[in-house]
Amino acid sequence: MLSHFLAPTVWLSNRLSFKRKYALIGAVVLLALALLCTPLLRKAGSDIELARSEREGLVAYRAQAQVLYALVNARSAAVLAPLDRPDWQALEASMLQLLHAEYRGAGMEAVARVRSSWQQAQGIAQSGDRRQRFVALTGSINAVLALMREDARTHRLNVDGELDATFDMLANRLPLVAETLARQQDALTFNSDDMASYALGAQVVLSESVANLKAGLSQLAALHQPATRLQTPLSQFLANIARQQDAADKTLDAPASINELRALATDNLQAARELLEATAGDADAFLALRIARLQQSQLIVALILVAVIAAIAYLFAGIYLSTLRSLRSLSEGTESFCAGRLDTRIHVDTRDELVLVANNFNTVASEFAGLLEVVREQNESRERELEEQVAARTWELAEKNEALRAAGERVQEELDLARAMQQAILPQHFPAEDDWAVHAAMYPARELGGDFYDCFPLADGRCGVLVADVSGKGVGAAFFMAVSRTVLLDLAMTGDAPARVLAAANELLCERNPMELFVTACYAIYDPQDGSLVYASAGHPPPLRRQSDGAVAALPCMMDVALGWMPGLEYTDQHAVLAAGEALLLYTDGVTEAFADTGEAYGEQRLMAWFAASAASSAAATVASLVRDVASFVNGAEASDDLTCLVLRRKPGVPLMDTTPIVLHNKRLLLEYDLPSRLEEIAQLADAVSTALTDRSDLAFAANLCLEELVTNTIQYGLHSAPDRVIHVRMSISDEWLEIILKDDAPPFDPFAEAPAPDLDGDLEARPIGGLGVHLVKTLMDDARAYFDGSGNLIVLLKTLRT
Repeated sequence: MLSHFLAPTVWLSNRLSFKRKYALIGAVVLLALALLCTPLLRKAGSDIELARSEREGLVAYRAQAQVLYALVNARSAAVLAPLDRPDWQALEASMLQLLHAEYRGAGMEAVARVRSSWQQAQGIAQSGDRRQRFVALTGSINAVLALMREDARTHRLNVDGELDATFDMLANRLPLVAETLARQQDALTFNSDDMASYALGAQVVLSESVANLKAGLSQLAALHQPATRLQTPLSQFLANIARQQDAADKTLDAPASINELRALATDNLQAARELLEATAGDADAFLALRIARLQQSQLIVALILVAVIAAIAYLFAGIYLSTLRSLRSLSEGTESFCAGRLDTRIHVDTRDELVLVANNFNTVASEFAGLLEVVREQNESRERELEEQVAARTWELAEKNEALRAAGERVQEELDLARAMQQAILPQHFPAEDDWAVHAAMYPARELGGDFYDCFPLADGRCGVLVADVSGKGVGAAFFMAVSRTVLLDLAMTGDAPARVLAAANELLCERNPMELFVTACYAIYDPQDGSLVYASAGHPPPLRRQSDGAVAALPCMMDVALGWMPGLEYTDQHAVLAAGEALLLYTDGVTEAFADTGEAYGEQRLMAWFAASAASSAAATVASLVRDVASFVNGAEASDDLTCLVLRRKPGVPLMDTTPIVLHNKRLLLEYDLPSRLEEIAQLADAVSTALTDRSDLAFAANLCLEELVTNTIQYGLHSAPDRVIHVRMSISDEWLEIILKDDAPPFDPFAEAPAPDLDGDLEARPIGGLGVHLVKTLMDDARAYFDGSGNLIVLLKTLRT
């Protein structure tokens, strides 16, 4: 039953550390002490606040009493004669100070009544009717008395169990007695029958107040010993009140005795004022002592609480340190035993349950030491047997490892041989002509690669270039690479267009593809004569062209399906012209997908930026530069794919003649004409020349003869009658010369140097064909020259204007 009752605390204890358990117990004890002490501290604090409020009420009460006595004195003076202005101003200042004080609750309504009655009194204070002055000031006095009672309630002077009679004496009886004494003499001053009721009412009030005054002072004297000194003044005051009542009775019968009554009333009013001040002072002193005692009680309770907390903390700290020392001994002994020091024993110098734990540990340690000795002997015997078995097994493994090493070396040798053979089947020597060159390189990601390139001459003088990428890696991809290269090379040597070669290769590879591999390829045929390029792609990245000004762009490419994927596919030829100074880059995705150790790929944008920044160097230097740039980017990271690239560069042209044309002054343009490379277009050029030289028909005739001869030679021999080319013609005139310039994009060709000199004196039938047209041009023109500016041929003709 007890275990079930304590189950929650056991559950909590199981989940707390030793330190937190003590902290929890201490927190609970502190909480209990705080709960016990809080009501005491709150009660003392509440009593202190009440005493302070009562003291504030006494301060306000004494100020209000001063105003009351001022009003009473003013009324006594007003029943005799109107008040002087200085006296009225002093009274008005006292009233304003009273009205501007701070009030709460019912005191605010009471002060409003004081303000209203005072405003009425101000209106008749200087009136000649002394009865009206008496009534008006009496109203203000009654309002002040009501204010004193309400303000006493606001400051809780009526709820103090110890001083209730004293505060009733101060707040109600003494002010009322003082006002009654003064009102008695003031009423009898009028010497009329209607004022007799005032005198009789005053006697009733004074008689009833005697017991209250004695009770209030006795209560204060019982609590505050210094207040006993006021017993004698109170007795004298009460005796004087009796004498004043006798004088009042006498005045009713003999009005001439009013002066005796007035003297007694003045003395009694002063005595009441002194008694009020003394009683209020002693009450305030008692309240101050009460506050001090309450604060002392708070301090004592706080000190007791702190002392109890300190004692509990000291006790808990001692218990905690003692228990912690025992636990540390157990922990250190256990760690030492587990570390191998089996002779460790634990000694705990306490009388709690931890001694039992230490003794049990020592018993277990002794038993374990004996058991361990038996185990050690058994282990030594087994170790000897195991050593013999391990030695025999080690010898067997050494023999097998040697066999595996030899087999691995043979495999590596075969892989090295296969790699050498794979590299050997790729071209190692590349064409390097005067105006164009090719270079390529392949770096496999593993011992064997799946990429390959090729460069081979065709029968018609053109050159075929090829870059391909086999899917997959390793031996399988290498064998498929060899098969694909053989198939593509055999088909390309026929001279067929790239699209037909790729289509035929796709059919053959689909028939001989047991591993279901595929290969992407880009095959191009380059014509060195005019720089024309025909190419087709089978799922391969498009070639990049770098212009002589450094601009790089990918050639238009259909990106057809890779070879070996499925039979029956067709491929599309694309055409381009590689101008002098331009370069073509074919590459595999091993370039753009080379990854750095950060995971970033080399990418097409970086490749194009490198190609644009590459200098117009040789094809071999360009390939080496690309390989270095990729290697620098990956920074030693393992290659994820084979890297293959091929560069075809058309070298910049050089001038065919070293002499520059004549410098012309005041030159102006006559004609600029783009002539399609068709002979039938020459007639339109002739019309344009005649129109431009309308006023010089002789110059127009000579110019048309020369242009017809040179344009015909360019179309037939330079452009090989290609219909889609353009010849640019520009004609200008200066002060002394007519200048004609022809520009084409044909291979370097100088009609003036290549045409044989004509034999004008020989037999007409025996003369060789050609040469007469060029001779005619040189005859008609004063200067005829040919240049090659790197992008095409430039022919400059000059004709003097001098006759």
